[in-house]
Amino acid sequence: MASKQTYLFNTLKKHQFSGKVRLVYPGKTQWHFYLSMGRLIYGTGGEHSVRRWRRNLAAYLPNIATDASYLETEIRSISSDNIKFCWEYELVRRWLVNGKADREGVMKMINGILTEIFFDLNQTTEITFHLDNKVQIPLSEQIFLVDANQFIVPAWQQWQSWVSLRLGDRSPNKAPVIRSGEQLQANITPKTYQAFTKLFNGRNTLRDLSLQLKRDLNQFSSSLLPYIQQGYIDLVSVADLPAPISPPTIIQPEDKSPLIACIDDSPLICETMANIVKKAGYQFICITEPMKAIAKVLATKPDLIFLDLVMPHTNGYEICASLRKLSLFRQTPIIIVTSNDGMVERVRTKMMGASDFIAKPLDRDEVLNIVSKYLSAK
Repeated sequence: MASKQTYLFNTLKKHQFSGKVRLVYPGKTQWHFYLSMGRLIYGTGGEHSVRRWRRNLAAYLPNIATDASYLETEIRSISSDNIKFCWEYELVRRWLVNGKADREGVMKMINGILTEIFFDLNQTTEITFHLDNKVQIPLSEQIFLVDANQFIVPAWQQWQSWVSLRLGDRSPNKAPVIRSGEQLQANITPKTYQAFTKLFNGRNTLRDLSLQLKRDLNQFSSSLLPYIQQGYIDLVSVADLPAPISPPTIIQPEDKSPLIACIDDSPLICETMANIVKKAGYQFICITEPMKAIAKVLATKPDLIFLDLVMPHTNGYEICASLRKLSLFRQTPIIIVTSNDGMVERVRTKMMGASDFIAKPLDRDEVLNIVSKYLSAK
């Protein structure tokens, strides 16, 4: 993920892109980055954009964060009419202009926000990016411009440390909550148990708590791992804090073009297929985890499926047969993709319900011909 992030933002810098970059985890989460001449101005979005903003405000601009009445007045004063692109950035910029915040504190706050975002991106897969050069940030609104690698590299290093502590399958945006109180109480001191019950109530995330306790996030989370593994403490999802204003609702025209899925454990094959079908005007989704293929196909309901024959832990025959048992996919074209283009394979795939067969290496004309053959009506 870090190498893909670096490649994307280096390309945008090379072409001096100005506008908004939207990264999308299909059907779940979106992140928004604002750039000027290829350099970052600000980033927001993700699972907890408001929590993230308030947390970094408390860490780097404590004089504002602790002045509850002033902060509440400032938040209430903003409206969609005077927000150029993002309420979080508008408030910080305002405080910098009127002298309420110093430049060093503001830069550290935005640095913390962006580093958290890039850390979270390392826990996701199958992200797509969308560019919008209609969103232009006036020079007068820009606090500072920075290279994205300034955040990507530290975030990746933090992520590697997180993984090395066996925390890779857990998110710091989850909140700890006590599940087996009696067992936990029997294994720790009364004083520690009292502290645990006060802290671990399912309302504050690991990130929130590490800031409150002034502990390093990785060390703090690692210290809880034994209790999590024994089932005494669980990590649960928690809602974001309410935003002071809702972002404007932009109704995007519905894309009517057919959706094509490619189930293949090879990223290279998926990338090649994506280049072919996207340029032809089709929507595309790549599924590189065979064991999750059926669930993702059910969630996205593609109009045509390219299915690799040989994959780890399962194979195209099994996935094809499973899909054909579902009424939703009995008529969906399923095209087997394999390097073993033999008669036995062709017969067997037909018996499993495949619609057609295509050989590797992929040929652009052959792929488009077979797509046209089965999706011509659409």
